[in-house]
Amino acid sequence: MKNYKKDIEIARLISRELSGNVSPDELQVLKNWLDEAPGNKTIYDTLKSQSQWGNRKKILSGYDQEKEWEKLERQIDKQIDKHRYFNRSLFRYAAAAVVILMITGTWFYYDRQQISLEQTAELQINNIVPGGNKAILTLGDGSKIVLDSARTGTLATQGGSEIIKQDDGRLLYANSSPYEGGQAGMNTIETPRGGEYFVELPDGSKAWLNAASSIKFPVEFNRKERRVAISGEVYFEVEKNKVPFIVEVVNKPEVKVLGTHFNVNAYADESTVRTTLVEGYVQVGLVILKPGQQSELNSEGVIRVKEVNTSLYTAWKDGRFIFKDTPLEDIMRNMSRWYDVDIFYADSSLKSLCFTGNIPRETSVEEIFILLGKTKRIQFQVTNKTITIMKEP
Repeated sequence: MKNYKKDIEIARLISRELSGNVSPDELQVLKNWLDEAPGNKTIYDTLKSQSQWGNRKKILSGYDQEKEWEKLERQIDKQIDKHRYFNRSLFRYAAAAVVILMITGTWFYYDRQQISLEQTAELQINNIVPGGNKAILTLGDGSKIVLDSARTGTLATQGGSEIIKQDDGRLLYANSSPYEGGQAGMNTIETPRGGEYFVELPDGSKAWLNAASSIKFPVEFNRKERRVAISGEVYFEVEKNKVPFIVEVVNKPEVKVLGTHFNVNAYADESTVRTTLVEGYVQVGLVILKPGQQSELNSEGVIRVKEVNTSLYTAWKDGRFIFKDTPLEDIMRNMSRWYDVDIFYADSSLKSLCFTGNIPRETSVEEIFILLGKTKRIQFQVTNKTITIMKEP
């Protein structure tokens, strides 16, 4: 046990050096350990080369490492007591390279049997990546195009519309006569969990699709109305025109506009359908919204209107998560769609905890969990693509 304790102490010093918190005396202890055996230098160099540490230094610098190392030692002691047949020599070498993944309370080993820390961690954390431009386009004849892997340029021509994937990945319906109301049929764009997409519709209106969302529309609008149907969440910038623009949500009142900027959140797992107006005006059922207002439609068909900070509900289309005194359950629903993960609560009371934050959507899931965990209210454990949320002990 004495050797094991020494190796855990060396692992702690390596962690402190990587995060920039090591003292001169601790550096000397570390140097002495490096001189003891050539294999120690190999382990040390491997950890130093991990690219993830460079991005994590600022976060680690404010972390309570002493507390975490004490917790780690208690966990290892339990495992040793439980598995006394474990090869102590191999365990001692492995423990020398222990690195805590601060976000989950889970730790990994690097031993001398060609198991790399990076490969091991990838199984748990690095396979969870932020979403990106991913969508499938279904044409009027039923054929499908995977937009994220499709070439740039003209993808198809339907009726009077030329469907073009631009260099930035956005989709454009170019039509010199968008109100002919021809028989070219309907097109549908669907994003998966972990996807988003932008499309410019035949009339010039713009639509941003969030993860796990869809929009269905004609390749040519008629002269009476511009009608689209959506699911999930879509932000619109509607081209001003005398022809009404109508958004259908399944079994819900229509959203009707002439020219405006607004967001519709109509996910099936949300308790209400929220329409948030940024600019212009929209009509939801018989209710007319003004800029800065949001309507909430519940399952009984009752519409409630309130004043809101619109950025809290539209920031996603500009690449950010913004939440203010938001319940953890609401935050995690958004995270689960964007990172394509499943969320499990070890204690259902955690769902009502509220948090405030402003985070880029390209932030790694690891960094987000570190930041939430630093509140000392919750901790996380990641198994494959399932995230378990637990109370901070």
